[in-house]
Amino acid sequence: MTGEPRKVETLDFAGAFEQGWIQYRSNFFKFFIAGVPVSVPAYLFFSDIAAGIFLTLALQGFFFMLLADVISGTSSGRGLKFLNIKSACVFFVRGFFISLFLLPFLAAGFALLVIPGVFLFSVFMFSFFYASINGLGAVDSCLESMRCGAGYRLSLFLFSLIFFSSMAVAFMISELFPPLFIFLGALLFPYFFSVIFEFYEQLENK
Repeated sequence: MTGEPRKVETLDFAGAFEQGWIQYRSNFFKFFIAGVPVSVPAYLFFSDIAAGIFLTLALQGFFFMLLADVISGTSSGRGLKFLNIKSACVFFVRGFFISLFLLPFLAAGFALLVIPGVFLFSVFMFSFFYASINGLGAVDSCLESMRCGAGYRLSLFLFSLIFFSSMAVAFMISELFPPLFIFLGALLFPYFFSVIFEFYEQLENK
């Protein structure tokens, strides 16, 4: 029987959370600033669902690309790519098409009792890092995310469940004062994306 050997190693789940926290704590201000725009589309759902959907589709992917660039660039010590106008335009295009590709599937998944949406996120959560770090196009980034996580679905699903549970709690806390969600999101998104980056690094080094 030929083909790629089956992966048997396990991810360092606790280590990813620990290293993600170290990076997050060491670069808190920079990560917090990068997390603010990521939180805005979700915040708009409190007041105007149509505006939330539009901004999510148009800009959420770009904001995730920027966050991925800040986290990976800070960790590796390289400069931020999005500060270059040409790279920023590329980020916008790739982020938009990743969102365009993924959002219908994620929306359908969350409409089906949430769990399918969490699973789909666990499959594609590395897409923005592959697009940002490796320069892959939108579809290739999604496919590479799917490929690299094969064999680690349970660990990645559990992480995604923790992530969405935390965001759901932040959303509920913010119901009485919606602008609070931007603050909470700016705290949570960068930390969880730092953990995603640690998982990405582990998978790339296997």
